[in-house]
Amino acid sequence: MAHTQNQALYAVDPDTGKSNRIKGPDLKFVDGILVKDRTVWAVQNMANQVSRLKLSDNFSSFRVKDVITSKHFDVPTTVARFGDTLAAVNAKFGQQPPPTQYEAVQVPAWD
Repeated sequence: MAHTQNQALYAVDPDTGKSNRIKGPDLKFVDGILVKDRTVWAVQNMANQVSRLKLSDNFSSFRVKDVITSKHFDVPTTVARFGDTLAAVNAKFGQQPPPTQYEAVQVPAWD
């Protein structure tokens, strides 16, 4: 799970609900995450980026493999994967007047 205020990821035991912080660098503005095997794509909304992380074998730590950016990001908050492509949904927080349309921005997933 992502915890925006703590700038961190947590592993949660589904049976007990107990959580442990996953060791790694702070993830400023972390929001939605997508997990596949030991790869995590962490959306960092106000930073307008998605960090691709690699989890350790026991899921207790991670390292940043690379950072995905796009000139089309406008406060992305969540992401889905379709093959080799990520679709990040722009929330457009703070726009005035508030937006009435939203879009998903496609970027390479880089496994």
